[in-house]
Amino acid sequence: MKKKTILIGIGLLMVICITIGVSYAYWRLTLSQTGTNRITSSCLELQLTKEENAINLDDAYPLTDEEGRQTTPYSFTVENTCDLFASYTITLEVTKESTLNSSYVASMLNTNAIQTLNELEQTTVSDSNLYKEAYILGTGSLGNGDSEDYTLRIWLDEDVTVDDDAMNKLFQAKIVITATPSTYSPIDYGFTTLHDAILANEYQVTELQTAIDKINSKQEPDFTQTAPIIEWQENNATSSGTLSYTMPRVEDVGSEEDWASNLTETNVYVGFATSYTFNESEGRYYLSNFVYKDPTSINFLEGSYYTCGSGTNVTSANQLSPYNGTNCTTMYQISGYTSSTSATVSGSDGTSYPATRYSFTRSRTYNQTELESDKSDKGLYAMNDADGTSYYYRGSVRNNYVQFAGFYWRIIRINGDGSIRLLYAGTTKDAAGTNAQIGTRQFNSQRNLPLYVGYMYGNTSGSTTEEVNANTNNSTIKSYLDSWYSTNLGEYASYIADSGFCNDRTLSTRSNNGNGVQTNVTTDYAAHDRYYTNYSPSLVCPNAKNDLFTVSETDGNQALTYPIGLITIDELMLAGARNGYVNKLYYPFSGYTYWTVSPNYFNSDYTAAYEFLLGSDGLAGDSWVASTIGVRPVINLRSDVQISGGIGTQNNPFVIKTA
Repeated sequence: MKKKTILIGIGLLMVICITIGVSYAYWRLTLSQTGTNRITSSCLELQLTKEENAINLDDAYPLTDEEGRQTTPYSFTVENTCDLFASYTITLEVTKESTLNSSYVASMLNTNAIQTLNELEQTTVSDSNLYKEAYILGTGSLGNGDSEDYTLRIWLDEDVTVDDDAMNKLFQAKIVITATPSTYSPIDYGFTTLHDAILANEYQVTELQTAIDKINSKQEPDFTQTAPIIEWQENNATSSGTLSYTMPRVEDVGSEEDWASNLTETNVYVGFATSYTFNESEGRYYLSNFVYKDPTSINFLEGSYYTCGSGTNVTSANQLSPYNGTNCTTMYQISGYTSSTSATVSGSDGTSYPATRYSFTRSRTYNQTELESDKSDKGLYAMNDADGTSYYYRGSVRNNYVQFAGFYWRIIRINGDGSIRLLYAGTTKDAAGTNAQIGTRQFNSQRNLPLYVGYMYGNTSGSTTEEVNANTNNSTIKSYLDSWYSTNLGEYASYIADSGFCNDRTLSTRSNNGNGVQTNVTTDYAAHDRYYTNYSPSLVCPNAKNDLFTVSETDGNQALTYPIGLITIDELMLAGARNGYVNKLYYPFSGYTYWTVSPNYFNSDYTAAYEFLLGSDGLAGDSWVASTIGVRPVINLRSDVQISGGIGTQNNPFVIKTA
């Protein structure tokens, strides 16, 4: 139900008639306006869409706040479908049939502070024939085409006791959106710096401390979940095309060649599963009941055959190591065998080994579509970094767009020193995929030493951690970013802060871990533990003097030429990434794979250094550093940069004043 109030100011220009009086009546002159006065009314329309899970709590009893947070929410989206800029108020209006005292009802909009209804601001009901009370849950503003997601939970408050008049009562209420034309912008209320505008805009307040208090009152997110929490539905569609996989040669099984000593009669063939399951929480396919045999002997038209991918690696001992994918986020059904040709695979030292490339036709592609999601975790949250309180964006936020230096950016966070960290988002407001990055590059052109996880690295013949992690050589990706900065951002250097980028090369605490130097033992880095094991993102760079890359800032290593870097795996976790779970709804997702600056591990079996990345399916993972994938620069703006306007939405981004 919607109530809309339209306020239109009308100005009239009166027609001026000038009469010249003379002694002869027929001597008369009349002057009239040449143009026509006109009024064209505009359109004001907000839609309440994507409504899911109306709240029905039968036989309700008091719940703790933690239990209340776990209840199924009512989710909805407010969308502006007209050309007027609109401000709106979200109210919970209690029907006249309700008999339960509203003070007994706890409420939580998104992850704002939990409050009983009587603690919220009351307002006038939209229809006195239907409702008796109205409570303001939240406010917002939207430009044309913009939308905002919300999630509401209500439950019987934990402080209600048997002595209260709360048994056998009924509570009924509805969400009501009231909209008016608006010119809201943080700058109108004196928030002229991007730093202050970001904070004030979160709740569209007139006092900055009010916004800070509200953000700080949010409970810490659950980092064992994605943000938003998504339930996925299996999706498959007819598709045609060819899939090719390079495997070891069958004739090399049992040969005297050392590199073929691990090969068996079955593992040299592409493995095809004859069954699978789909995990609705992870959005992932799990294959089972594999068939490994000569593809010419398989009738792919009889039965179903599925693949997640196959191939060949060369281990550190220079042995061929075939693999067949057993789980994936995109799966293919194979309908036929096409051909096989001679191929080669290369070891980390550049040596080539003979192989066979098999080609198959695919008939269906399997992926996932969103069934429903819980968008509770979204907006700004607080966490300390080395310089103070950082405010980071999480979830499916749509109010963190910035226009600067001819490019669009997404705000990652306000750093503890007050500077603002931005993620490159393209040259147009709706850029995605390859258009949301500046190109593709290897992180490093070599992968056979642990030191290649470094944004810069040291002596390739070094024998100590200090020697190999010394910042004397540029990585491939650093040189690429430096060149891009020089060309595109050099003239805007006065607006850019030297807040640093953490290429955390501290080691994992797991037992039997490598030392980051040796190649015969696998080395996990600390970020590996934070992402895969502890689910504990951090904004503190543990070894800042070596790993926090800065230009001249003495808290870092002062090794940079230009203040530009990449996002970290920790910042992706804060934004909503979770190991093993697909997430296509949080703001860092672009639809194309791109690098982070965070080391994951060095694999001694494959003699390969791996860096974290964000995949094309929104799943954070890794790849060896010699892979060529997307690059999305990250910069930090000074805390005092001014804005000329905007509210951070895609259609009305914050605009940095540069003149």
